[in-house]
Amino acid sequence: MNDQVLELLRRVQSTADFGYVRFDSINATNALDDNALHCVCVWGDLEAAKLLVENGINVNQRGERGFTPLKVAVDFGFPRIAEYLIANGADRSAIDAEETFDPERHALHLQRLGEHIEALEKQIAEQCGNDVQQFVAADAPPSARR
Repeated sequence: MNDQVLELLRRVQSTADFGYVRFDSINATNALDDNALHCVCVWGDLEAAKLLVENGINVNQRGERGFTPLKVAVDFGFPRIAEYLIANGADRSAIDAEETFDPERHALHLQRLGEHIEALEKQIAEQCGNDVQQFVAADAPPSARR
């Protein structure tokens, strides 16, 4: 992968839904099967979408609720991205595809998010010491305090 793609994938990885994803491939997915193209379609970033498509991302990847990047672009109100995806092989029928819910995938996604949060908390404690941990815990809602 080129440097532009790697930088974009780092931006995607900085989001909550992709924080635990290892982008060893442009087509890596989170536990919900969303790929980076789903993410940039939520952002409405046409240039990022073009970069991913030009570098071989799966434009028809079915992710959360069975949605493809095209469906995401349409639902989030980004017609220019939708037109671009269609021109580059996206399946138009995905726009009207029936929504699905996979409780096992969602449970796995939540588990991985929790593991990622714990790893970040550990990293904060190691790098900043217990003072920061106590400050974070004091600012947290009572249900989140340990």
